[in-house]
Amino acid sequence: MMEPKKIIAGDSAEWAFDHELADGSWLFKYALRGPSVIDFNASAIDGWVGVDLTSDDTSGWAAGLYEWVLFATKGTDRKLINNGFIEIAPDFMALGVGHDPRTHEEKVLASIKSVLEGRVLSDHENYSIDGRSISRIPVLELQKLRRTYALLVYRQKRGSEVIVKAVKTRFANG
Repeated sequence: MMEPKKIIAGDSAEWAFDHELADGSWLFKYALRGPSVIDFNASAIDGWVGVDLTSDDTSGWAAGLYEWVLFATKGTDRKLINNGFIEIAPDFMALGVGHDPRTHEEKVLASIKSVLEGRVLSDHENYSIDGRSISRIPVLELQKLRRTYALLVYRQKRGSEVIVKAVKTRFANG
């Protein structure tokens, strides 16, 4: 199967694969479920299943993560052919003022940094007032989270999946 992992709303998309039921008597249909409901048919002739979506077809699609299922139907008979997940990315040309281009990891890292900066001004990790108590994430845990997210952001920016491992060793005195 050759379904894409990502489609950009407003862009055309096409893919094809061979399947034994693609003899012209079965109807192949994709059903996407996520932020909205998206259904479309695929052609199925001469042993090939093909999808040819135009820009007009995808222009109104809501961005987000979708689960998809491909069925083949003939009369009242239905068969599951395949399923998976696909990301529908927003149409960049339709984005307006206020678009935040940061990734989730970049946003979380900025949030952690903001909390750490606020902690410098307030040294209380927990306190109680009138029988109610509040506990905050310890600074050491926040620093650990900051390092983790900083590494994730670094990997995204570098475009690699470099795995960093710490090697610990102990030397004897003398």
